[in-house]
Amino acid sequence: GAPQAIPETGTRELDAIGTAISEAFKKLHKKTGQYQALHSIAVSIHEHSSIDDILNLIIDKANTMINAEISAIALYDETGNFKKLISRGLTVKTSEKLPKGKGLVSLAKLSLAPVRIDNVMNHPAFSGFFPEGHPEIKNLLAYPLFSDKGEPLGVLLFGNKAGGFTEDDESILKAISADAAIALNKTENLTYLRRFRQVIDSAFDVIVITDADGRISYINPAFEAVTEYRPDEVIGEKISILKSTMHDEDFYKKLWNTITSGNVWRGEFVNRKKSGEIYHASAVIFPIYAEGEIHYAAIQRDVTQEKKLYEQLIRSQKMEAIGTLAGGIAHDFNNLLTAILGYSEIMIGMTKEGDPLFKPASIVNNAAQKGAELAKKILTITRKEKMEVKPANINEIIHNSMELLQRSIPKNIEIGLNLKKNVPNIIADPSQIHQVIMNLAVNARDAMPEGGKLIIDTSVVGVENGAAGGVSTDKDGFIKLSVSDTGHGMDTETQSRIFDPFFTTKETGKGTGLGLYIVHSIINNHSGYINIYSELNKGTRFNIYLPITKIIDKEESSKDEDLTGTGTILVIDDEPDIRELCRDILQPLGYEVVLAKNGSEGLNLFRSMKDVISLAIVDMIMPKMGGGEVFQTLKTIKPEVKVLLCSGYNHEGFAGIDNLIKSGACGFIQKPFTRQSIALAIKKALSE
Repeated sequence: GAPQAIPETGTRELDAIGTAISEAFKKLHKKTGQYQALHSIAVSIHEHSSIDDILNLIIDKANTMINAEISAIALYDETGNFKKLISRGLTVKTSEKLPKGKGLVSLAKLSLAPVRIDNVMNHPAFSGFFPEGHPEIKNLLAYPLFSDKGEPLGVLLFGNKAGGFTEDDESILKAISADAAIALNKTENLTYLRRFRQVIDSAFDVIVITDADGRISYINPAFEAVTEYRPDEVIGEKISILKSTMHDEDFYKKLWNTITSGNVWRGEFVNRKKSGEIYHASAVIFPIYAEGEIHYAAIQRDVTQEKKLYEQLIRSQKMEAIGTLAGGIAHDFNNLLTAILGYSEIMIGMTKEGDPLFKPASIVNNAAQKGAELAKKILTITRKEKMEVKPANINEIIHNSMELLQRSIPKNIEIGLNLKKNVPNIIADPSQIHQVIMNLAVNARDAMPEGGKLIIDTSVVGVENGAAGGVSTDKDGFIKLSVSDTGHGMDTETQSRIFDPFFTTKETGKGTGLGLYIVHSIINNHSGYINIYSELNKGTRFNIYLPITKIIDKEESSKDEDLTGTGTILVIDDEPDIRELCRDILQPLGYEVVLAKNGSEGLNLFRSMKDVISLAIVDMIMPKMGGGEVFQTLKTIKPEVKVLLCSGYNHEGFAGIDNLIKSGACGFIQKPFTRQSIALAIKKALSE
C-alpha cells in the first residue's frame, strides 16, 4: 500500500534518540581522548628519564582534558619545604616571594586528600590567605602525590576553570596524579640507583655480586684493576675463577655455610689474578634478598702491599733483635778477648823465638786477633758502624777474605781470581769492603744452586768511568772490582730493583733483601759507584769503582814508635781481668796505675787523687753507674780532666758517644785493644 506518515510523537522520540546518540558519541570521543592522553602519559613515564620532561608533559596533557587557566605540580623536599614548581599560570618567583604557609601551593599542601573548592576567594577558611601579587583564584582542584612508602612528595593542582570543576575533572586528576606519583617514584629510584652506581663504580675497593650459585652478575671497575679480568670475561662465571691453591676446601665450606645461613663473613683471601699473580684481599661477604631471590655481595680490599710492609716490619724487627743479641755477645766476647790478646802479647814480649812459651803465646795471640776481627764483623753487620778509613790495597782485602769465602761457597762452585798486580791503594774501611765482597759472593752462590764459576777481578780504569757513574775524581782514576757468576741471571725488572731495601727474589725466610742494599750503601759511602750487567740463563756481573789514592798506609811505621810515658792512670772497669791487664801493660811502660772496680769507687779515688791522676780510662758498660755518668761527674770534679772511653761495643754502639767526645772526652778505645793501641791512645791524649 501507500506509505503512511509517521506520527508527530514518533518524530520527537527519534529526535531525542538521535540527540542522545550524538551526546553519547561526544562523551565517548571525549573519554577516548582522555584515555589516549592518560595512555600517552603512561608511555612517556617509561620513555623519559628526566623528571622535568615527564612533569611538563603531564601538565600539558592534563590541561587538554581539564582546561584550567592555572595548572601546576609543586614538589617538596624531605623536610616538607617547597623545592620545585612546574606550572602554567604560576611562576616560581611569585611562589617563592609569598609568606610561608600562604598562596595556592601552600593551600594544596594543607590537605592529604583531594581538594575541590568552587569559590575560593569568598571561602571563610581562606580569608587573607592569598597575599598581594598572587593571581586571583576563583576555583581550585588539587590532588596530593605520595611516594611508595606513603610519604608526601608534592601536589598536582588546577585553578580558575570556566564553569567550575566537575566530578569528571576530579576522576581525571586522580588518574593523572597516580601517573605523576609513579613518575616521581621512578625518577627518585633511578636517581638513587644512579648515585649508588657512581659510588660503587668510583670505589677503590673491589665490589662483586653473585647469584645464589656463586655466578658473577656484577663487578665494579676496581675488580678489573685488581684482578685483571674484564667484565665480559667473568660475568656469568663462578667466583671460584679467583681461587688460588692457598686455601683448602674446608675454608670455602665454612665461608659458604656462614653466608647461606644469612650471616656476614669477614676474613682474608689469598686470590689469584688473571696473570697468575697471587694477591691478598681483606673481604666482607653478605647475602642480599630482593624480589624473592637471594644474591651475595662481596667487598674486597687488596691488602697485598700492606701484608708485604708488615712482613718487612716483622723482618726488620727480627733483624734488630738478632743484631742486639749479636752485639751483646760481641761485647762480652771482646771483653774476654781483651785479656787473652793483652796477656798473650805480654808473654810474647817476655820470651824470644825458640823459647818453649813463644810459639804457644804467638798462636794464642793470632787466634785472639782473628777473634777480634770476627767480633768486629759482627758489630759491623748488626750496627751502623762509623767507618775507619785508611789507605788499603784491594787485592790484600780479597786475599784476606778468601778463607771465609771458601768456607761459605760449596765445592761445586769454582772460585777464580784475576787480580791485577801492583794496583794503587784506595781510601777504604777494609772490614766494610770485605763485607761487600762476601755479600756479592753469597749472592752469586745463591744464583748457582747446581754449581758454576765465581770470578773476582781487579783492574785500574780511567777517569771516564767516574763520569759515567756520576762520580767525580782526580786524574788517578779508579780501582775496578768485578764479581761475576755463571748463574741463572736476572731480567730487566729485577735489575732495576736489585739495590732496593727488602727486595729479594728468594723464598720467604731465606733472604732479608738487605744484602745488596748494604753493598750499595757501603760503596756510596766510599765515594764509589756500582753497576750490574746480567742476562737470563747466562749470569751476572757486578762492577764496583773505587777512587784511587796515592796515600801510603803508615800503620806499619807506628810499630816502632816509643810507647813509654809517665803519669798516673786511673782505670775504671768492672772486669777484673781487664783491670789487671791495663796495669800489667802500662806499668812496664812507665805509668803508675790505680784500679777501680766500678764507677762509685773510681769517683772516690779520683776525688782523693785528682791532683795526681793524669788520665782516666772509663768502661762504658758497668752496673749501677755507666761510663757516661762517670765521665760527667769526673768533669764536674775537675773540668780539665783527661778521659778515654772504652768498651767492647764499637764506637756507634752508643747514641751519645760523639756528644761525650764533644764534651771533652779525649777519645774512644775499642776492646779488645793491644799493648800498642792503648799506649798510643794514652800518649795522644796526654799530649793534647
